[in-house]
Amino acid sequence: MSLYNQVIALYQKAQSQLIRWERRRLLQTFWIGVSVFFVQNAQSLQTNAPLVSLAAVLVSIASLYPMYLWCSGKALGMPIFPFFALTHLNTNAIPLLSNHPLVITYSPDSQFYAGITVTIHLAVGTFFWLKEVKYNSTPPLSYRTLVDNKGENFFLLILAGAVFFNMYSRGKWFPLSGGLFALVRGGILGLCVLAVFILSYRQGEKRLTGIKSQIYVVLMISYFLSSAAGLILRDNVGVFSVAFIAFILGSHRIPLITIGIVLACLTILHYGKTEMRSKYWFDQGGFTLQPWEYPAWYNEWIGYSLENLNHEENEEEGSGESSPSERSSIIQMLLLAQKKSPSEYPYLMGKTYLILPQMILPRIVYPNKPRSHEGTYILSVYYGLQSYQDTYRTTIAWGLLAEAYANFGLMGCAGLGMILGIAYGKVARWSMNTSILSVRSLFSILIISFAAQSEWSASVYVASLFQSSMVLVGISFVFMKVIPNREHPVFELMEYSHYYEIEHE
Repeated sequence: MSLYNQVIALYQKAQSQLIRWERRRLLQTFWIGVSVFFVQNAQSLQTNAPLVSLAAVLVSIASLYPMYLWCSGKALGMPIFPFFALTHLNTNAIPLLSNHPLVITYSPDSQFYAGITVTIHLAVGTFFWLKEVKYNSTPPLSYRTLVDNKGENFFLLILAGAVFFNMYSRGKWFPLSGGLFALVRGGILGLCVLAVFILSYRQGEKRLTGIKSQIYVVLMISYFLSSAAGLILRDNVGVFSVAFIAFILGSHRIPLITIGIVLACLTILHYGKTEMRSKYWFDQGGFTLQPWEYPAWYNEWIGYSLENLNHEENEEEGSGESSPSERSSIIQMLLLAQKKSPSEYPYLMGKTYLILPQMILPRIVYPNKPRSHEGTYILSVYYGLQSYQDTYRTTIAWGLLAEAYANFGLMGCAGLGMILGIAYGKVARWSMNTSILSVRSLFSILIISFAAQSEWSASVYVASLFQSSMVLVGISFVFMKVIPNREHPVFELMEYSHYYEIEHE
């Protein structure tokens, strides 16, 4: 083995050991979280049908195992697949445990089969993902990146722009055509995810100091208020999930107090949003809200929430409002597809995937481009849940797994796991040993944010990924520059070994 290869091998081994040491606290927190999860659901495991409990346990283990591998340092790189797998706790395992009203309409055998399907999907994905991230990659000699200070200022400006856009959307300050509005909205949201991740990561590292740290906190609070004012809380859940992931990666600790505060705010607002939507969405046919009206707006909203929280019987008998955990469930869509296909409805054989090439074309170039949720609408209409006209008013979430089963059955679910495992693993490996501000790491961050979108179908995923990727490509050429990778002393040895071998040939 040449000196060059020896240096690389030693570097990779040292990096792996360093990562395991840095993640010790995360592993401890992981085991605490797992213990709390199973203790909270112990009674459900005992009272549910044995097959259902077994299915829930298998799905839970399959959902948690990739995160264990990452927290223990046995898997390296960005935790894209671990966070993707973790979403299956809320969307699949907990609905099986909690007697979800839509899930319990299916027999224990059907629920068990659905649980096995999810487990196979995650197990296949974990296998192929681990092959990509088990070992450290060879560090690139150079990569495109933002200069640290310039990057921080740029992303603070982007976050401020996202807050401004939210306020503009609520206040309807000036008109934008539908195509231009969609273009601006897509660009802002794509950049916002990157901005939140980078700034939160810097905050976790304690490198975002002084006035920048204070501006970051103010902007995050402003984003929460301006985004939630639209009566859709899902956007805040996604953005703050990215923020917490980044902070954990940067600080190697979990901000439990901050997470608790955000969850408490979201929960309180959740219990009053039905009344707010009924009053302002439906009765008035839309609404206009200016920033100075936010205090009165939230005061009214919280009043409805506290009223519902203080009268639990209204929650059970009157309002019919589902809990946050019930709303996050999508396993009922997999159960539906498994019940009706292939016995009543033949498999779609890729029909929802045929539209994917059209999703990457700009609407300016292709005016007849399908809606981004077109794959979801195809599924809902095919299984008789909606008419096509209904899809212009409401969207029923399906998720990638139920879509895969509707197209190709169990083999489709296993194939989806393989594709996502390989893709997420290769992206994580590509971004190893680069700055968090590099184009490689920023692309990984985008993928993490998309991996957490459990309700998306493939058409939404592809359309959003392409749009955000184009924004990132623009940033890389306008604001980034290629720099040599000099973060580790190993590169001096690599350079020395290169010249040493040339001189002694």
